Amino acid sequence: MGNSTRCHAVIENLAAAGVKVHVLTSGNGLKYFSNRPEIASLHEMASFYYSGSNGGVSGWATIKTVGNLAKLAKAKRAKLEQIIAEVKPDIAVTDSEYATAPLRRKKIPIAAINNSEVVVTEFFKHRREAKGVRSHFWFVEFSDYLFHRKFCDLILSPYPLRTPTRHPKFKRIGLIVRKNVREIIDTTPVKNLSPKQLKNVVFMLSGSVHATLVNFDNREFPFNVDVVGRDGNSHGNVKFHGRLMNNTEILARADALVINGGYSALSEAFAFRKPTFVLPVPGHAEQFINARMTEDLGLGYHVTEADLLDRMMAMHAKDSWVGRQPMPPKFEINGDVEAAELILQLAAQRRA
Repeated sequence: MGNSTRCHAVIENLAAAGVKVHVLTSGNGLKYFSNRPEIASLHEMASFYYSGSNGGVSGWATIKTVGNLAKLAKAKRAKLEQIIAEVKPDIAVTDSEYATAPLRRKKIPIAAINNSEVVVTEFFKHRREAKGVRSHFWFVEFSDYLFHRKFCDLILSPYPLRTPTRHPKFKRIGLIVRKNVREIIDTTPVKNLSPKQLKNVVFMLSGSVHATLVNFDNREFPFNVDVVGRDGNSHGNVKFHGRLMNNTEILARADALVINGGYSALSEAFAFRKPTFVLPVPGHAEQFINARMTEDLGLGYHVTEADLLDRMMAMHAKDSWVGRQPMPPKFEINGDVEAAELILQLAAQRRA
């Protein structure tokens, strides 16, 4: 879903500039983009997947499924060739998509929204701590970085601060957040609450097969808990909301956040500047890096299934954000506008 929301934020800016946008997506993306007025056409396309066990991911396990992934790639290329023939695009924009050969053969410029360059840079800073994610990093994330560097013309790399990139093909832009989230942020002052001042804590947990589990049974909380993304039995001050297409109201009233390590959810946590606990999917290198970045930039904490609730309650008892680093005065959150401008520039270069 995170890929859909950040792509939609960019699409809204492109549509406002008069661009006709066609979307190829899968899974939750089909439901999310259905009946969006900015979309000229919507097409289903199969998606690649990670492999692993016990809710985690593994680079080795993913490599073992290469035969099935090759069959998927063939079907995806055929679908893309069909859409290219129908649409005749001036430019293609990808987000976690790798069936690009038909575009390259037609010499159609490829812009990518992808943070693999950030992952690689941050991984080398934290390589000693990354024992459980190394196979996923080298087989998946580093390969992702090399793929984009080789086969894309421009890679838009969202990051909270203005920093240099590893390679000139990559362009750092601000974080991409939904327009209605940015509207809330623009009109709502930031609250610097202590743990005992918390009234509402939102848990945004992935509903995918590769996800972390948080056990709320037999737990009493001194604040309201909203659980988004998971179904469950609401009890006491714990309320399960399941999957929501629009969770902005819940996020707006939250005083603190607990999220898995997906980059779109993390981007909006940075935008809200609320204390955030990041619970990465086990074995997932990008989510591990995102959690470390949360600590490095003072947004919050890298936690595990085993220690999350205990650490939260200990901080509440002490009324202190123990070990939290100071945040920079500003995070860049205008990535959707920057991305649209750069995509239009690349398309104009082709027409010229």
